[in-house]
Amino acid sequence: MNILLVEDHEDSRVVLANLLIHCGHEVASAANMQEALRLLANWRFDVLVSDIGLPDGNGLDLVAEAKKRQPWKKTVALTAHEKIGEKERGLQAGFDEYLTKPFDFHQLRSLLAEVSPGSEAVGARPDAGGGGFQAPLPRR
Repeated sequence: MNILLVEDHEDSRVVLANLLIHCGHEVASAANMQEALRLLANWRFDVLVSDIGLPDGNGLDLVAEAKKRQPWKKTVALTAHEKIGEKERGLQAGFDEYLTKPFDFHQLRSLLAEVSPGSEAVGARPDAGGGGFQAPLPRR
């Protein structure tokens, strides 16, 4: 699947992107809301995986805007926010799933497998480098 990963913590973004690529997904990554919106303007994605706390906005606003721009198979919030009501606000904003950091990567893989049968298979890919575009994504 084509995944848009939005995470402001660089090390976390690179590691998570590489894990998703290793699982066979195509990944575009953004460090903030504006980068994510630029990617959304030019590319079609199946899945949005986004941090809630971003330096120039928040994942709640991002998911609402993303759902206006294109259909999604799955939207997943990743956040360190564990306050009462945070999960409900995330789900109301448009996220399908809400994972609290630190999270188990296998849990994210299972969520993705729900919308992409066979994505549980793990195989190394030759393009499993750093963040950013790892392979061409289909144009809108």
